[in-house]
Order: sequence, then structure tokens, then C-alpha cells
Amino acid sequence: MNIVKGVADLLRKSTPSSPGSGGGGAGAGGGSPGGGGGGTGSPSADKFAAAPSPRVRFSDTGEEGILNTLWQRYENAIDKAEKKKSLQIFVLHFIQAFKDWEPHRIDQSVDRKSVSDDTVIGCSGGHPSEVILILVQEISHLTSFVTESSSCPESSANLSEQSTDLGLSTEVLPVLECFTIVTRSVHNCRVFSYYGGVQKVTALLKAAVVKLKTLTSLLATDEQLSNRTVENMRMMQKILVHIVTIISNFMDLEPAATRISRVVNSTDHTPSNNLATVTPNAIRRFVSDRNWQQKAIVSVMEAGGVNWLVELLRVIRRLNLKDQWTDLSLHFITLYALRSTISENTRAQNHFRSIGGLEVLLDGLGLPSSKFSVSKHSFVPSDERSDILQLQILSLEILREAVFGNVNNLQFLCENGRIHKFANSICWPAFMFQEFHQQKFLDPEVPNWKLDRQSTGNSPTLESFPSPVDILNTIEWNEYSVKLSKALCSFLLPPNEIRYCPGSTVTKISLPISLAYWEQCARWIIKILSTVFPCIKACASETELPNHIRILSNILQHYMLSTFRKVLISAPVLLKSFREEGLWDLIFSEKIFYFGSSLECIHQIVGETETQTDHFTDAAESTGYKSNLPDVNILQSEAISFLEFAATLNENTNNLPECSALLSALEHCTNGPGLVATILKSFHVILKLATEQTLVSFKSLDVLTRVLKVACLQAQELRKAHPSDDFRGNGSQSNNVQMDSLDERIKNALTCVELAFNLFKEYVTISNLGRMIILHNANCIGCLFDLFQEENLRKHVLEQVLALYRLPPSSAQDHTAKLQLCSKYLETFTRAKEHEKNFAEMSIDLLVTLREIILIDRAYYQNLFRNGECFLHIVSLLNGTFDEAVGEQLVLNVLQTLTSLLAENDESKAAFRMLVGVGYQTLQSLLLDFCKWLPSRKLLDALLGMLVDGTFEINEKTTIKNEDVIILFLNVLQKYFASTLWACGLTAIAQRVHYK
Repeated sequence: MNIVKGVADLLRKSTPSSPGSGGGGAGAGGGSPGGGGGGTGSPSADKFAAAPSPRVRFSDTGEEGILNTLWQRYENAIDKAEKKKSLQIFVLHFIQAFKDWEPHRIDQSVDRKSVSDDTVIGCSGGHPSEVILILVQEISHLTSFVTESSSCPESSANLSEQSTDLGLSTEVLPVLECFTIVTRSVHNCRVFSYYGGVQKVTALLKAAVVKLKTLTSLLATDEQLSNRTVENMRMMQKILVHIVTIISNFMDLEPAATRISRVVNSTDHTPSNNLATVTPNAIRRFVSDRNWQQKAIVSVMEAGGVNWLVELLRVIRRLNLKDQWTDLSLHFITLYALRSTISENTRAQNHFRSIGGLEVLLDGLGLPSSKFSVSKHSFVPSDERSDILQLQILSLEILREAVFGNVNNLQFLCENGRIHKFANSICWPAFMFQEFHQQKFLDPEVPNWKLDRQSTGNSPTLESFPSPVDILNTIEWNEYSVKLSKALCSFLLPPNEIRYCPGSTVTKISLPISLAYWEQCARWIIKILSTVFPCIKACASETELPNHIRILSNILQHYMLSTFRKVLISAPVLLKSFREEGLWDLIFSEKIFYFGSSLECIHQIVGETETQTDHFTDAAESTGYKSNLPDVNILQSEAISFLEFAATLNENTNNLPECSALLSALEHCTNGPGLVATILKSFHVILKLATEQTLVSFKSLDVLTRVLKVACLQAQELRKAHPSDDFRGNGSQSNNVQMDSLDERIKNALTCVELAFNLFKEYVTISNLGRMIILHNANCIGCLFDLFQEENLRKHVLEQVLALYRLPPSSAQDHTAKLQLCSKYLETFTRAKEHEKNFAEMSIDLLVTLREIILIDRAYYQNLFRNGECFLHIVSLLNGTFDEAVGEQLVLNVLQTLTSLLAENDESKAAFRMLVGVGYQTLQSLLLDFCKWLPSRKLLDALLGMLVDGTFEINEKTTIKNEDVIILFLNVLQKYFASTLWACGLTAIAQRVHYK
């Protein structure tokens, strides 16, 4: 740098050159720029027909004026040594002047047929053609030197010495760095191609890769490499960074990639913020003609550049496996260059597969170095760790570019063993950190690694880390998880279509790819997830996952559900593939859905930032609070919504698989009232939006019975959930919190029961045969009567039962079903008496409804209930102790119901007589005992009604129709009068005593 400054000062003091001498040495037509420069350049035969125009020349002022003078001195030099030195000085000053140069657009035509006389003064959009020509010729010299050193038969020590001399010489890196600047411009790239630069730089790439491969082979024979050999390998990697950057710039022309020259001059380890400049996330600029870009890519492919880039990746992988130092910037820019060649180019994709590129990328997804293994001697610093994670994401993105839309390439990833390999590769960071954390506690000899404060905050050692995620910055791990999820989803959708969004905002997209690819890719991803999530669960304890694995798992599930939903709305035909690959079984299994819900963590989604990057934060992790409420987290809600969406697609004519999956989820989540309620609401939506197919599915799956069983379980929990005495009268804050939690759970359970019963009512209302199906379903009838115990549903249950009795019996099967219904109805009396404290009220409701049933068809239902032994159940109700008011109502309803059952039916009267004896002696005993020998006027009226098989009217002529009631009535009447006279006597005595 001091040499450059000295020369610049000298030139400023000299006489300025004439305006016409700056840029015309060689001209655009390919003439020789002067002796000693390596001979004349010749246009590339397979490129453009004429040299690009307009001509560019340096201006005569400022830095360009100095460069103009230096270039003239180079051209005018005669001696070879002087010419070489002049070129070195020019190159160094050129780098200093244009280090931060970004070109402006020059209007020009790609296929210009004639040389233009136009001349552009100043290097705002390009550089003089003669300068580029000489630099291209210099590349040939460098290639010869590297090739000779690689084929040298001398010992490895001599080889290392030569290579070190090469790396330290001013003939290599400066020239290459010049080209990393020159290739930022479209104009310069055309000139570069015209003079055969693509072939020459590819030849240099080949020579450098062969040299690095030769040095790598020394590792197999000599594990203790000399310092010179190691330094030589590092220098060769620096040279390769420049070479690959030139190729990458030539194809893509992205300013972010051109700034790699700043990275090269940094320390041995490149900081993460610099490495980020070579990732393919920058917006493309300065490429006005995409046709040129495609031609540039083809020229690199035809020159063999892609082949050697793939070979370079193999060598880098070999160095990583041998735990040798590798330049991460080289790895980055190599991947980036490959991305440019295969993106949206089927021909390039096929060529990439044929040379083994897919296998190389698949290997690159795995553990990049033994530094990440559980070791007693090494640990990766946070900056390098972050860069390695970025490398994994970039490799995954490029693998996507290599297969997207290409069925044959995707089939390669679907072959035996590769799915499992892919699944393990994308999850290795999470599992490796978990292994490291476990080993720390198992092995006392593992040292307390000193970690950086940026990664761990104020904690200097690993001893204080509660979980492996604390080895990483939490925000960093969240961002990594989002990028990994997006990269995996991008195999199905373009990256700009992948973002977390609620299901209601998903819109249909149109992809220019075959449906065959989409189907195969969907199957492939489902298989990968089916491998990943069991591995995730294997890292769990009985109740929870490690924090970092939980974060990765949940973010991955969020993005996959959103992506699958968008795919399904755009191509409903893929629903069949989803089913066949078991997507519903995967989503609603312990591997994802149930297991995730047991963690009781609620995720909060933060909106997209200005850089369009989604960030997830775990509310439970950030606040230290874990909810004990039976709530539904976002992930569960998304899964249910996605299944609901699939079940209601217009193209879905048979939603049996979706209903089955949802029903299975319902039965496995009965301990979460909030979750049960959400699933039941989804069933309501499915039945409403896809009525015809859902009715068929409900019948096949016996949905109503299984839903009512879940409701019964919730009802049982309700009866167990009454607050204990410990909570009453205690005003402590903790008990208040427990009471609030209990009240919320009771509220959710009540909601579940009501939703289940409403689904039942909705089903039997919509379906013409719904009630008949229910009538023949004994299990469903049993559940219906179980819900009768719930006071808020009692009236509604009896309404549905009454509707079943109104169905006309059209066959023997219907009659049998009605008989079973009667038996279940009568059993309810016994169950209520045995288990309910307020069974009298329940019995009264049942008796009232029973009388309504008999009115439907008196003779039919009298016989039906008689066969069900109704008399025994009803008379047994009087055997007990009741409150006076409720007891009187129960007695009156019993007598009224017996009257309805016996009226005008001799067979029923005979059966009842056989049960309670002639004159109804047993009934008399129960009545008198029940009334404590004080019968009321209402009781006598009820007996009179039984006597006449109906309602007794004193002003009308009536006939006794039930003779057995006479004795009963007279005995009760006698007791009634006796009690009345006794009451009158007591009154007279009281009055007389008072008179005296």
C-alpha cells in the first residue's frame, strides 16, 4: 500500500498526459496492447460476434487520472521486468481505487454486429477493454504456475514451499481481486467473455482445485502436517475464494457477492456479518438483460465450471471430515455460484445431477465438522457456529433449486436411504446440542467451556446453563429454525409464497411446474416429517421437550401446516396423496399434536419485519410462565383448522378420512376441555359446509355415539370438579388462582357437553334418516340417557327421546329398537335413585314425559312399557324419604303415570295386580307410609282418577273401570277422615282450654 501511495504522489507531481492517450492502447477490436503483456488476445469463438461497445477509457482527473498514467507507463515499458513491475503497481492502485465500486448501467446491445465509435469517458459503468484483456492473459500465467506446482514430483515439503511462495507473490491475489471488481459490471463481463475469460478462469479453477485436492490427499498419509503445508492449504483456499467469486459475479452480477473481496482480506476466521453478504438473499440489480445472464450461465457450464465447483465442494467436505481448517467464505461463495447455475434451469439441473452434485449437497446438509461432536478438547465459537448453521441453510436452499420442478432429480432424493439421511441431516444441530448437554452431566471430565458473552449473556461457563438452547442465543436459534422451516417448505412452494399466516388468509397460487412433481414432493416431505418427529419425541422426557428442540419442532409444524394448506387450496387433487402418505395420522399423533399439547405452552407469533423475516417467540419461555388452564395453543388450532379445510373442500366428495382423523383426535384429548370444544366446533362447521358427504361419514364412523361418549366423560369430570372445603372462606391469592382455574375448567367442560349435544340435534335435524339410525343404535341411546343427568340438558334430552318414540314402527327391527329404548328409559329411574341426590325432580321429569309417550299410541306403548317391567321401576320410586313438597309431587306423578299405563288395558291391569297384590295392598302400604298416614285431598283425587282410568269429574256420570283401586281408595279415604276428625278434636280441645 505504501508503494501505491508513493507512486500516486509521484504521478501527481508529473506532467498530465494528453486526453487522447488514456484508453486507446488495445482498442475494443482485440489489437495487441504492447509487448511483454503475454501476447495478443483473441475473441472467444463461441461467444459474441463482435467486441462489446462502447469503448471505455479512464478520465484524466482524480484516481482515474492516476490509473491512466500508470497504464500508459505499462504500455510504454519495453523491458519485460519493468513491464511486469508496472503492471503490479497498476493492479494495486486499481484495487485501491475501485474497492467499493458499484457500476452504473451503460446502454448497449448484447449482439452488436459492428464496433461503435462511441467512447465513454470515466469508469462509472465499466473499465477499458485493453485492461481486461491483459488481466485475462495474466490468468493464463497463473494457471500454468498452479498446474506446474500441482504436478511437481518433489516431496511434500518442497511442494509446500512452492505453494507458499505462490501465495505470497504479488502475481496471484491482486490480479484475481481485480477481476472480482471488474466482473461487477455487465459491460466488463461481456468484454471478459469476448476475450475468452470464462475458459481461462475455469482452467484456473480446475488447477486450483486439483492443487487443493493434492494437498488434502497428504492428510491420509501424514496426520502431522507441517505448518507450511497448512498455510499453503489456507492460501490456496483464499485464491479459490477469488476465483469462485469471479465466476459467481459473471453469472449473477449481484453487488452482495462482489463484496466477498473484503471478506478475503480479513482474519483466518471470517465474522458472521461479513459472511452474510454472500448469501443469496440480496435483491438482484444491474442486470437489465436476463438473456445475457442465461448465456453467461451456459458459457460457464460449457467450460466445465459447474463440474469443478462440485469437485471443490467434495474437497471442502473432505477437509471438514478430517477436522482441518476450511475457509467458510469459500464454502459460501461456492454454494452461491452453484445456485446461480441451476436456478430455474432444467438443463443445468439435469447436468448437476449427472455429475453427482445432488449427493454432494445432501452430504453438505450433515454434520460439517467433528468440532461439533461431543469432545473434551474443542468447542465451536459462537460466530463460527452461526456461520455453520447458515451454511446448512444455504445448502438446503441450493438443493431445493437443484430439484424444484424436476421430477427426475427429486426421485433421486426419494430413493432408499436418502430420506432418512436427509431427515437426520436437517436436524443434526438440535440433536447435537442435546447430546453435548447430556454428556456434560454424564462425564465429569468434560471441561467448563468458556463461551462468549454475546452468546450467553453474563454466564461465563456452561455449568450455569439450564438447557442446551442456552449455548446459543435464543433469538439466533429462533431465526435459524424459521430459515430451516422455510427452506424445507420451499421444495413445495416458491420462497416468496412461504410465510406464516392464518388459514383464513391463504390464497390460491399458480405454479409453472407439473402436478407430478408437486405430488411426489408432497409425499417426500411427509415421509421426511414422519422420520423427523419421532426422533424429536425421542429427546423428550415424560412431560416436555428440551427448549431448543421444542422451538424447532413447533416452528417447523407452523410452517408445514401453512404450506400444506396453500398446496391443497391450489391443487385439491393432492388430497389423495396426503391421505395415502398418512398426513392426518402424522399431524394428529403423539409425535406432533398430542405430545405438543402436553407441554402446555402458548406460542406468540410476531409479525413480519421490514426484511420479511418471520420471528417466533415462545411466551412461556420468555416470561417463565406455564399456563395451567385447559386452553388450546396456536399449533393445535391450526392443525384442526387445516383438517377442517380439507374436509370441506368442494372437490372432496368423501371426507371419511378427515372425519376419522378428527374423531380420533377428539377421543385422545378428552382431558382437555378447551381442545375438545375446539374439535366439536370444527365438526359443526364440517357438517354445515359439507352436509351430504359428512352425513355419510358420520354414519360410517358412528360419530354421534363417540361424540356423546366424550360428552359423558366431560359430564363426569363436571360432577367431580366441585370446589373442596379448603377453598371456601380462604382468601389467599394462591387459592383464588386455583378457584379461577377450576371455574374455567368447569366452564369449558359445560361448553363441551353442550356442543356435543347440539351436534347430535343438528345431525338428527338435517338427516331424514338420522333419528331412525339413532333409534337402532343402543350405544348412542345409552349416552343420550347418560346426559340426562345434567340438569341444563335434561329437558332437551327428553325432547329428543320423545321424538324417537314418535317414529312409526314399520318393521320388527323397529319394534325391538323401541323395546330397548323403553328398557333404557326405565333403567334411568333406578340410576337416578341410586346416584343422584335430587332424583325426585329427575323422576318427576321422566314420569311426565312417559305420560306424553303413552299419548302417542296408548295401547302400543302400554304393552311395550309393561314388557319392560315399568310397574316395578315406577312403584319403587315411592320407597324412600323425601321433602314434603317434592314428595307429594312425586306421589301424584306416580299415580297419574300408573293410571296412563293401566287405562283400558286389561293385560296391564292383570300384570300390575300380580305385582302389588289384590286391592293393590303393596301400593297402599307405600302410599300410607310415604304420606306418614296423613293423606291429602290431591292424593284422593289421583286415586279417583285411577279408579275411572282417567280424570274423575264429580258432575259427570262416571264408571268404575279398575275395581282393584276400590279397596285402595277406601282405605286411604278412611285414613283421610280419621286424620280429619282427629284434627277437629284437637282443635276443639285447644279452644276449650283457651276458653277456661
